[in-house]
Amino acid sequence: MKWHFIDRSEQIAAIRSALGASGAGPIVLAGEPGSGRSRLVERVLESSEAARYDIVRLRPADGPGEVAARVEAAAGGRPLLLVMDDAQVSEDESLMALRTAAGGNPGARVLVTTLSGPAARRPDPVDCLRFEPGAYTVDVPPLAVEEVAALLAELAGGHVRQATAGALYSATGGNPRLLHDFLVGRRLTERLTRGAAGWEFQCATEWLPPMDPSAATPHLVKATWDAWAALAFDRAFELCKAAAWCGEGHTVSVPLAHLLLLRGRGRDSMSFLDSLPEGVVDGTPHLALARAVNLACGQGRPEAAAEFLLRAAVAAGPAQRPLLLAYRAWIMALNGRPADDVGTITRTDRETALFVHAAQAMTRLRTRPEEAVFHLRRALALTGGGAEAGPPWLAAHLTAYLIDALLLAGRADEATLLAEGFHGGEPASGWDVAVAMSMVAA
Repeated sequence: MKWHFIDRSEQIAAIRSALGASGAGPIVLAGEPGSGRSRLVERVLESSEAARYDIVRLRPADGPGEVAARVEAAAGGRPLLLVMDDAQVSEDESLMALRTAAGGNPGARVLVTTLSGPAARRPDPVDCLRFEPGAYTVDVPPLAVEEVAALLAELAGGHVRQATAGALYSATGGNPRLLHDFLVGRRLTERLTRGAAGWEFQCATEWLPPMDPSAATPHLVKATWDAWAALAFDRAFELCKAAAWCGEGHTVSVPLAHLLLLRGRGRDSMSFLDSLPEGVVDGTPHLALARAVNLACGQGRPEAAAEFLLRAAVAAGPAQRPLLLAYRAWIMALNGRPADDVGTITRTDRETALFVHAAQAMTRLRTRPEEAVFHLRRALALTGGGAEAGPPWLAAHLTAYLIDALLLAGRADEATLLAEGFHGGEPASGWDVAVAMSMVAA
């Protein structure tokens, strides 16, 4: 799978048109770092329009005297095309000398590249060229998700899943340099496998040790957690797989363990959890929760889940113990084994309180549905705390039970109103998550 030039036909056409126009001024090519400005210039210089010129390549480090001398030495029978890449790092005096040299040579043109976006220099010395009569600025934007998909399909040799292309787009922002780093530098193209819906990343079901800290990919990790929080689980799963192959499995272990479970791959989820270093699962609440749900719902062993959480709670410090006990109470109640002492759990934080209410709701769902409604609404109100208030799928799971509780309480109108948006598939409504959780519980 060989990297190839990313199509920039619109920008190339615009620069070629400007080069072919008589009387036009400087051409400024602006883009963020890694957007492909330098490669775009090389493509333009291969065009028939550029062939009309004698090309003079100037360096940003050239002083004003050197700029003038090199332009004078190149002057001949044909017009000059004065090219400077990364002109934003040049000094004002050098760019003014470039401007003067171009004005002193009939038919001479200037083509420079500079940075745009947050990384741009302020003030940019290239501004002395931007506002010349007839100046032409060409922006090099990030690739759109469709262009990322096309690039990935070219490398893979076939259709790529939308979630896979979306994952790479969200991790890179469409930046070609970052894409090259992931696909070629980190060899993610070798981790592609053909699935029923197209090419996708292979799944790493065992923990891979982290790479050198200098090789960390925080933008990939952030994209993974953002997708996880937004209930964009198809994209999050592809990001988790990519992150694992890039040595970031330790930083995305929570969403990966849960997503494997939500996809009915409980065995793979458990295999991944078992492969983590000793003490990591017991000491990371959301990983402990993933193991407990897997044991209780995926394997039909609620007693084993309760025993595991009890051992983890005993070994945990006072800060985590109430939360692990709340998990245990909820798991037991969810499986028809309510814990009598759930009300005595100290609610030290939002998530502990959430699971206490969830456990109390499950205990009362069939016998006292009105009380279950109260506790479910309290639990749902607490899910608004982000990552500090349970895994993202929990709100959808609780909402599905709230609809049932309202129906059992004889409040059909409220249940119908709540279900309309939930079942209607609104963005991030969570209905697919609720279905997945019900399949796990089955």
